[in-house]
Amino acid sequence: MFLLFPIICPYSSNQQYILMFFDKINKANKFALQNDIILIDTLIFLCKRGVKMIIFFEPVFFDKVWGGNFLSSKFNFNVSNTCGECWGISTHKNGESIIKNTEFKGKTLKYLFDNHKSYFGNYSKNEFPILVKIIDAQKDLSIQVHPDDSYARKLGSFGKSECWYILDALDNTKMIIGHNAKSLDELTNMINSKDYNNLLNKIDVKKNDYFYIEAGTVHAICKGTLLLEVQQSSDITYRLYDYDRLDNGKLRDLHIKKAIEVIKIPDNEVVTTHNNKYFDYEIIEIHNNTSFISHLHGDYLAILEGHGTINDLTIKKGDFLMVTSNESYNIDGNIKLQRTRF
Repeated sequence: MFLLFPIICPYSSNQQYILMFFDKINKANKFALQNDIILIDTLIFLCKRGVKMIIFFEPVFFDKVWGGNFLSSKFNFNVSNTCGECWGISTHKNGESIIKNTEFKGKTLKYLFDNHKSYFGNYSKNEFPILVKIIDAQKDLSIQVHPDDSYARKLGSFGKSECWYILDALDNTKMIIGHNAKSLDELTNMINSKDYNNLLNKIDVKKNDYFYIEAGTVHAICKGTLLLEVQQSSDITYRLYDYDRLDNGKLRDLHIKKAIEVIKIPDNEVVTTHNNKYFDYEIIEIHNNTSFISHLHGDYLAILEGHGTINDLTIKKGDFLMVTSNESYNIDGNIKLQRTRF
């Protein structure tokens, strides 16, 4: 059969998917062919509309002074025993996701976002707004804070509000969220005197807990924690205290002046409900075939437990993927996932 489509379609990046689509229709005898020429107007319409895809990503891994072995033992990633972070969905310059399938295999998510906005519902802003990661804390992370949008904008970045979903936690695990200072003077004095036992707000955590960490909130993920973090696409961190530990024989840098400039005062509230100012967030459990329609700007999925299929493609724990704009899709199996939309 001869097709005119490759000659007349100006959207060549979608060719193989359109061809596959019509090949299936033809075999099912659901589409009438006349003189071996497919109805060209229909093809052009579908081509302009854009072909929808399910796109899998290769995570980017980072060893950390506080990292552990949960990413290898619980997610079966081929990483070291000091791996602390797995960036699953990211366009940030410090760790860009690589596409594992489709015609864009080997390209970055940033490339797709910059050059094929139709897959993102022609999202109007210039920067991809989210970053999805898993953090494995075998040791305490530094006591730290992230700036908000207004402060970070001067540095050419988003601010960094984030949220945590606890995937696993050892018994008696604590987290640091917020502080007890009532004024800037009190905050500054307690930081300068390293009175962190009285300054910091410590809470107990357990598996399946959720916390929203607004930019400007003093916090620290503590040892024995494995969590999923969804955040604004930013990598700005100001450390207040790092336990005087060494990394490659040197003390890690602190950023006390900048941290004090961005810390909220007062800030002793622990937020356990989601704020959708920057992105929508949902934990979904699936036990049988379930249908979805992706958001205008796409659905971004992290598979947290189980295995199954998405539109006949295999998915398993540790997969990160995107369903492009306004796509209908089905997930089947016993699966727990987290879905982000923006």
